[in-house]
Amino acid sequence: MSITLYGSKPSPYVRRIRMLLHGTDFEFSVVNVYDDSGRADYAKITPIRKLPLVVDGDKTIFDSHVIANYLIEKLNLAPVTLEQHNLISGVDAVTDSLIILFMGKNSGLELSKDTLIFKLQYERIHDTLTWLEKEAESGAFSEWNYAAISLITLIDWVEFRELYDLSAFPNLVAVRNNFSDVEAAKSTLPE
Repeated sequence: MSITLYGSKPSPYVRRIRMLLHGTDFEFSVVNVYDDSGRADYAKITPIRKLPLVVDGDKTIFDSHVIANYLIEKLNLAPVTLEQHNLISGVDAVTDSLIILFMGKNSGLELSKDTLIFKLQYERIHDTLTWLEKEAESGAFSEWNYAAISLITLIDWVEFRELYDLSAFPNLVAVRNNFSDVEAAKSTLPE
């Protein structure tokens, strides 16, 4: 297989793809997004400058969702259902909001809940995690699939970066714990 995955090890979006590719022959090229020259080199490969990126032969594939769809088809994995897509959209909403807060903090900004952009992120995170918690309680993440992978990568990343207190969401943490022995999850932990 001639797949090269570009990304960073802590990224939850990159880790999803690493988990999908687990057990296949692929190259993982680490991109340092905090280094000016690393970002400049990466920009030569992708104009959108988002992680992850996959190059498979003559195909260059942007965005984790497009990459996941491509790999699910290429590797003959179980297709993602509409219900799973909705769950993934919820996980993505939380992830994107936390990325905004993380980047704001790393940029030296005050993350005031009175500042509209940050206030909206905090509201989205809380409301979406509350919804995902109810979905997890009802068994929505009980099987190993792309929706569960997406949630696991979020939970591990939140804990790794110490971004949010998840104590009010025990069912979400339990999903991660239920799959903690899966080799694809163990071998791709953020570092």
